[in-house]
Amino acid sequence: MKTTFTVSLQRTALAFASVMLASVAQAQWSADPANNLIVSDVTGGSTQPKIVAAPDGGFYVSWFSDTGGYDIHLQKLDAGGNALWAQGGVLVTDRVYDFTYDYGLSVDAAGNAYLSFNCCENNSTAEHIVVSKVTPLGTLSWGADGITISTPASTESVYNAYVTATTDGNVVVAWSADSGIRAQKLDATGTVLWVANGVLLNQPSGVKLLGDVEPGLNGDAIASWSNQSGATRILRAQKLASVDGTAMWNKGSAVRVFGEGNLQAGYFPPFVPDGAGGGVFWDYDASGVSFNARVQHLDATGAPLLDANGVLATTDTANQHTDTAAAYDPASGSIYVTWRDTFTDNGGHDFDGVTAQRIDASGARLWTDSGKILVPLTDSTNSTNSISQMTAVRVSDGVFAGWTTGAIPAADQPISIAHLDADGNAAFATQTVAIKTTGYTGRTVGTVGTGGFAVYAWQDGDDGAATSTIRAQNINLDGTLGAPANDIIFSNGFESPLHAANR
Repeated sequence: MKTTFTVSLQRTALAFASVMLASVAQAQWSADPANNLIVSDVTGGSTQPKIVAAPDGGFYVSWFSDTGGYDIHLQKLDAGGNALWAQGGVLVTDRVYDFTYDYGLSVDAAGNAYLSFNCCENNSTAEHIVVSKVTPLGTLSWGADGITISTPASTESVYNAYVTATTDGNVVVAWSADSGIRAQKLDATGTVLWVANGVLLNQPSGVKLLGDVEPGLNGDAIASWSNQSGATRILRAQKLASVDGTAMWNKGSAVRVFGEGNLQAGYFPPFVPDGAGGGVFWDYDASGVSFNARVQHLDATGAPLLDANGVLATTDTANQHTDTAAAYDPASGSIYVTWRDTFTDNGGHDFDGVTAQRIDASGARLWTDSGKILVPLTDSTNSTNSISQMTAVRVSDGVFAGWTTGAIPAADQPISIAHLDADGNAAFATQTVAIKTTGYTGRTVGTVGTGGFAVYAWQDGDDGAATSTIRAQNINLDGTLGAPANDIIFSNGFESPLHAANR
């Protein structure tokens, strides 16, 4: 282990420290919710952002830019909100698409980003699924064309594709195809590890549309999907073995996540891994004429840890409950969940509201059986008070529950965040904080970084508008925007990065 440094190395360390200081001084997180950080403003417009936290404290943001075919771009932001790559980010793939399927974004423990998507022209006989690897320096590690993992559409049509880094340093990609849900595993060099064209999940008959794929333990992966047969749409899940993708749950047959309820058409809810080989799931589903917000926790064997039908987030039967979002606390086993309440009166007036709940590891509702009301039912008939784009981001002392208020023709569609502690109390000085206040808002996503604060990204500007941008905003645990009040770099004193690396 080195204990001394040459003069050259000392100068390098000082230069590196100067760069760090400059980065902090020029931090790009805005403190003004009317003037958020612009991640992409290319001519032609941008849409469908995704965001993941990187292990170095920064964030990856991806999106489609309509520069002649919904090309895929990726940008890396540091913890201060500085873009580390050129304006517009890295062009991951140049495509010829006039409509979009959903795509995947994930990050591994080494900080590499992975994207999975359809390539490279709508409805062509050569259309296929690709996965690309982008290093923290912005290099396309698997080349400009990425790694092809599916047969061409002339053999089988493919649709949405998601990707997850696994605990063994590899990645698993899953996608929807005519034959069902397929999945493939690749190592860090891009070598395909499972059977060609991926494993086909053994599942009940009907149309299968992928909801998510997340890591299990020991290199395993868990996939979920909507299984549709006629008008019946059931959320199912399966774990895939690390070595060859063998189905591990329910003797190789898919697990039904919720014992009752019917997913809405076009709804494929995501889930989160529990860190112990299982997953935490949520949805809103129809039972008779009622829409219900539910959660479920499957253990590492695929067995439900909650009621077989899942747990209703609220026992309220006067309103409809939709747009569920949830976050999981592995320390307590609690699930934080938020949803949109809706009601239509006899006069045809619509009302929207927001409610949140904490459900403990036993399935008990902790914030009363009805939940914690964040936005009382408000007349939304003219769309000014419509609620949409629910998010739930787990933070150290509770949850950030988020939503967008207003819809076209409303000119302004602000994003509001409520910070609730474990007891359901408001942890901000005010019950909610607006992180964005003016203009159109679409496709809001959020995450929490290793620094403990949350970051949200969204489409700013109408769908299809050539001026639509991708914007991002951080929010600290105390509800402030912009740089944290306490300097995280010097909180433990300054130390040369070279010194720290060579202890």
